[in-house]
Amino acid sequence: MTKIKTEVEIQKDIAYTAGVLQGDITIKTLLESLAEGVLIINEGGRIILINSRLAELTGYSKQEVMGTHMNIFVPQLGHDKHNEHIKKFFKDPRIRPMGIGLELIAMRKDKSTFPVEISLSFLETEIGRLGIGFLTDISSRKQIENDLLKRNLELDNYAHTVAHDLNSSLSGMVGYSELLIDPEDDTPKTEKDQYLKHIAESGKKMSNIIKELLDFACLKREDIDVTKIDMQSAITSTINRLNYQIKESSSTITTEEGISNCVGYTTWVEEVLYNYLTNAIKYGGKPPRIEIYSEKSKDGFITYCIKDNGEGIDKKHLQVIFDEESNIRHNLAKGYGLGLSIAKRIVEKLDGFVSVESEVGKGSIFKFSLKEELNEK
Repeated sequence: MTKIKTEVEIQKDIAYTAGVLQGDITIKTLLESLAEGVLIINEGGRIILINSRLAELTGYSKQEVMGTHMNIFVPQLGHDKHNEHIKKFFKDPRIRPMGIGLELIAMRKDKSTFPVEISLSFLETEIGRLGIGFLTDISSRKQIENDLLKRNLELDNYAHTVAHDLNSSLSGMVGYSELLIDPEDDTPKTEKDQYLKHIAESGKKMSNIIKELLDFACLKREDIDVTKIDMQSAITSTINRLNYQIKESSSTITTEEGISNCVGYTTWVEEVLYNYLTNAIKYGGKPPRIEIYSEKSKDGFITYCIKDNGEGIDKKHLQVIFDEESNIRHNLAKGYGLGLSIAKRIVEKLDGFVSVESEVGKGSIFKFSLKEELNEK
C-alpha cells in the first residue's frame, strides 16, 4: 500500500531533489546556458527548479516557485486540462513538442500572458522520474506573423476593390466604344469626339489605378512621403476618375469652397475619397446627392465628411461597417463594399481615424480625419 506523503514531506523531497540537481555543476551550467526557459517538475507537477531565463520571462524568482504546482505558469481556465497532460506524460514520457497545432500561452507573475513553444523531455534519476519543459517566448515571431497576415488580408481586399474600380473604368470604355462603332448611330461628330476623349481618360484612370495598387502593395508606412495635400485638387482628381459613374447615376457632387488641407500621402488619400464616393454613389438616393466638406478640430486634425442622401444605416451596424472581418457587415442589406475597410486601413496608416454618422431614412455621413500639420521633428 502506497503511503500518501504529507505536504511537509513533499516539500522536503522537492528541496532535496533541487539540491541534488543544483549540486551537479554540469546540469547547473547547462540549464543556465540555455536561451530557453527551463522548468523541471516531479510526477505531481510540482516545480523542482527553474533556470534564470524562465525566471526572467515570468517575473518569478527561482525560490518563490520551488515546490508550487507548475500551473502557476498556466491561466486558470487551462488548469484541469493541463493536469491531465501531466499525468499522461509521466505514464509515457517521450521527448516531443507540446501542443502540436495549438496556440500555447504562458502566464507571468503579473497575470499577463505571452505565446510560447514548449518541448518536453524527462530525466530518470535515483530520486525518481522528472519532467523537463523547454519554453521559448515566441512573441516577436507571432507579432511578425500577425503583421504579415494583416498585410496579406489588406492587399487581398485592396486587390478586390481595385479590380472593381478597373472594371468600372473598362465598362465606360466599352460603352463609349460600342456607341462609336454603331453603324446606325447618327451622333454628331462633336459628341463622338467627346466619347473618344472619355475613352482616353478612362485608359489613363486605369493606368493610375494600377499604379496606386503597386504603390499600396510595395510601400510601408515608414516609406511614405507624407506631405501637405491640396485637398481641393485631390477631390477634383477623384471626381474626374468617377466621371462615368457620376453620369450614369445622375449624381450631383458639391464641394464646399475653401476646403481645408491636411498632411498625408496624396495617392492614398485619393483612394479613400474614391472609396467613400463610390459607396455614396452606389448607395445614395435616387439620384444621389453628395456633399463634401471639412471640419477642423482642436486636437490638430481635419475631418473630411462625405454626406449622402441614401437610406441610412441602422445604428447597430455602424460599429462594424468598416470591419472586413465582421459577418454582420457582410450581411448588411446593401452589402457595403470592401472599399470602406480599405479606406480605414489607409487612414490609420496615415495616423488618422475613420467614423460614420447615420440614421435610417436620413442618409449617412462618412468621415475620415487626418493631421492638419506635419509633426515637428
